[in-house]
Amino acid sequence: MVERGNELFRALAAQVAELQNTDVSDEDVETLLTSLTEGAVSAIPAASHACITVVEHGEVMTIAPTDAVAARLDELQSKHDIGPCLDAAWEQHPVLIGDYTTDERWPLFIEDVVAQTPVRSSLSFQLHRDATSMSAFNLHADSAQAFDTEAQRVGSVFAANTALALHSRTWSHQFEEALASRDDIGQAKGILMERYTVDADQAFDMLKQISQTSNTKLVELARRLIDIDHPSNKRGSGRSDSAR
Repeated sequence: MVERGNELFRALAAQVAELQNTDVSDEDVETLLTSLTEGAVSAIPAASHACITVVEHGEVMTIAPTDAVAARLDELQSKHDIGPCLDAAWEQHPVLIGDYTTDERWPLFIEDVVAQTPVRSSLSFQLHRDATSMSAFNLHADSAQAFDTEAQRVGSVFAANTALALHSRTWSHQFEEALASRDDIGQAKGILMERYTVDADQAFDMLKQISQTSNTKLVELARRLIDIDHPSNKRGSGRSDSAR
């Protein structure tokens, strides 16, 4: 594990250094963040899922999740407005849940995690915090007591590299685009909920199914639906001007 971890650290450190010193695209940033979450799961045998949780003006967003389970943990934290990833984002120290079935913190959130996911332990590190935003690097495992001292050490190195990547010159632009995409998807969900009398989860499932069958990106599908429902609000130069 240590040898494999050291190889990953060197490779990721080189990527982060390049990101800090050169002009790169949003895709480069996204690729690096994904390599960090996936690399952490690869380097820590007990880890099953990973993601980056970002909160901006109260909005919770998941970045570079390794799978749907990692994203679901963030959804549940957003639902309850509490949880280990959010606590880690606010606090200076890592937050560890050794066993979800016995932990007494955040009872409603814990109950949903146990009922809806296979996750039984978590480890979260703060990445940054300022007046309006915060973020955390999160590892989840399907077994209890998964994160021993060595796992915590390895996780902290991945978190440190992620913190550097998040402060790259292209990150703020990517984040603004991601928030805009989130708003568009939320608006499209609202349209489907009203039109077909379905709840939020069902509306999102409808969007995902149409996206997959039509081979259209989810955010692009959402924007098309908004344009159809509100033809007077076509996207174009007006949107770009308002975003500046």
